[in-house]
Amino acid sequence: MSTTHPKDVESPLARQTLLDREQVRPVDQQQPVIRMLPRLRVVVLGGRSIVDRGRDVLLPLVEELRAAISGDPLLIATGAGIRARHALGVGLDLGLPTGALAEIAGREAEQNGHLVAALLAEQGVAYLGHDTVAHQLPVHLAASNAAVTNGYPPYGVHELPTAAGKIPAHRTDTGALLLADAWGAASLTYIRDVGGVLDGDTVLREASAADLLADATRTLPIDREALRTLQRARHVRSVQIIDGTVAGNLTKALAGEHIGTVVSA
Repeated sequence: MSTTHPKDVESPLARQTLLDREQVRPVDQQQPVIRMLPRLRVVVLGGRSIVDRGRDVLLPLVEELRAAISGDPLLIATGAGIRARHALGVGLDLGLPTGALAEIAGREAEQNGHLVAALLAEQGVAYLGHDTVAHQLPVHLAASNAAVTNGYPPYGVHELPTAAGKIPAHRTDTGALLLADAWGAASLTYIRDVGGVLDGDTVLREASAADLLADATRTLPIDREALRTLQRARHVRSVQIIDGTVAGNLTKALAGEHIGTVVSA
């Protein structure tokens, strides 16, 4: 019988459980997180606020996106609109669980993604599903420098139960932020039909996620769950919310100008 002792790979995690926080902490903080696509710009087109408003709003934005393709790599994420709200209403009436509702809403965001990709097809832009954008995005960006995806996170039936009600808490705003942070994107811009975060009739130039979350009565143009996620993000430490119905706003924001509201972690 061999007397050779088994060899272990040297690691603080060897024979330890991930529930042992003393073992996980030094590994978690040992090295800085690598930015895989440090020049990537991520743009989120609101489903209800932009896509649902049709050609008068969407087509001018597509022209600005078309012009921006020649710059740094661009990822366009689309959200769900009014059709998803109707589908969610039917699902709630039928008693479907949160995970099933997340699948339904994500399908409508996907449809909007196909619409935007079709408008940019002449520039070689294609729609990428969740698996493709997660694993093959660099290849597609090397081919056309821009891509379109569904901003809804791919949790599906794995969606977390909500504290109140059954509407999925993780929607397009959060999904786009998670994607941008995972790739180490340079910027994340939310395109809406309002100038940014409002304080009465005034658009706030800057705001912190903590301050916005502290006021539960404030109406926001971005999901609160996205703000909570922003506070924990590694790379995306601020996001910009702009009014896409104003010509030139998107071009200026992508060029680094301060447009609308910048929300910081």
